[in-house]
Amino acid sequence: MPVSASRKVGSGPAVKPPHPSKGISPGLRHAVRTVLHFAADGAAVAVSYYFAYRLRFGWDWLLSVVPLSHEVPSWDHYQRMLYALVPLWLAVFWYASRLYTNPWMSLADRFLQIVKGCVLGTGASMVLTYMYERLQFSRVTLLLVWPISVVLVSLSQTLILWFDRWMSRHEAARPVLLVGGGLVAGEVTQRIASRHPGAGIYRLTNLPGTDELETMLRERPVSELILLTSSLPHLRVLAAAEVCESHDVAFKMVPDLLEIRLGEVQMDASLGLPSYRVQHTSLTRSNFLAKRAFDIAFSLLVLAFAALPWLLAAVLIRLDSRGPVLYKQKRFGFKGRVFEAYKFRTMVLDAEARIKSVQALNAHDGAFFKAKNDPRVTRVGRLLRRFSLDEFPQFINVLLGDMSVVGPRPLAVTTGEKEKLEADFGPTAKKRMNILPGITGLWQVSGRSDVDSAQRFALDMFYIEHWSLGLDLEIILKTVPAMAFGKGAY
Repeated sequence: MPVSASRKVGSGPAVKPPHPSKGISPGLRHAVRTVLHFAADGAAVAVSYYFAYRLRFGWDWLLSVVPLSHEVPSWDHYQRMLYALVPLWLAVFWYASRLYTNPWMSLADRFLQIVKGCVLGTGASMVLTYMYERLQFSRVTLLLVWPISVVLVSLSQTLILWFDRWMSRHEAARPVLLVGGGLVAGEVTQRIASRHPGAGIYRLTNLPGTDELETMLRERPVSELILLTSSLPHLRVLAAAEVCESHDVAFKMVPDLLEIRLGEVQMDASLGLPSYRVQHTSLTRSNFLAKRAFDIAFSLLVLAFAALPWLLAAVLIRLDSRGPVLYKQKRFGFKGRVFEAYKFRTMVLDAEARIKSVQALNAHDGAFFKAKNDPRVTRVGRLLRRFSLDEFPQFINVLLGDMSVVGPRPLAVTTGEKEKLEADFGPTAKKRMNILPGITGLWQVSGRSDVDSAQRFALDMFYIEHWSLGLDLEIILKTVPAMAFGKGAY
């Protein structure tokens, strides 16, 4: 079923939406998806144990490294164990990883939750088997299950989600009624259209009165009403909610505050009453430590594998122009602290002194300076910039704790970027420094230098307010094709 176009009407029922066509009901779609997830993931876990068994007792190299201390057990011995372990794993996926209760998480977040669930499942199975039969099960076999299960469960999840997308095109979803407008309306519309393509999306500028809303809901097969403004009188909102309840229509409200603090508003139960709290745009201590641990591990991996390309780049830079291989520039970091960022030198030696002579070439009106045909860039430097290879020495800054792998780009001290940003966006600009600056970020994978200053700032704020390890992983994965194609790089 094609996606219905969003319609914006007045305060009354100017357009009567069509009744939903026959198809899969949303409840049936959810039930089928959940049952298939259980079946496919359970099969993936069972097959993981079988593959682990075959590797442990049939791989000669592994047997030579970790010799057996007893005779090879039969597969039946392990197969009987699966009657207890498969339900245990599925319970972990349900409660700890929320793989079945949150179908709308991003692919990167889902992969991390799968890894988390497989780690917990492996650990729980080792504890259970040890308590049950002590040393009757091979520890090596149980450990081998983890990497195998990550691959197989990821495949099973992908397969079922693909099938769910097929079901969504045949879903008999009733239209959704949005009341209000602004940036949040576009975000909500996009999410509904992606999750329920068959659902019509109708929009009203203002919330109608009780009688008018009664008539509208009686004539329209609407599944839910989403109010995108909280500035209305409370009694009017409660009356609208009661009308929706009488017509079996879900009533949801998105406060206006989300439009300027999207991602910062969170539910708070500390008072014993339903309340909102505004979460400052900076990481909690536990999140900061998790991000820092990931940064160190990833940077060490990159530095280990990039040694030869770095050496080649250093030789080419020295042969192409006079000056050092590495370029150090003072930049603003976390909470405005100044540090020296490392890059491969891509410009002539006196580039800083010539900044005023090229200001007219700036491709952006805002705070960030980028020129497509900057005469200060060397021949090798242009090649390095095209594929973002000049940024690689900043992994040293990551290890030193000055930067993160993913985050807003650090602002240069001498170019006036910080001052211009604060002039354009006011005190909100300071929140950009509530997190470690990064080597790559959202705007780098969204067009790089082709993204204007205002869009860059908006993407940086979105990242800070919605940070997760899954989002970091997604950005890193998208950075690779962005570097390869070199779009927007200069």
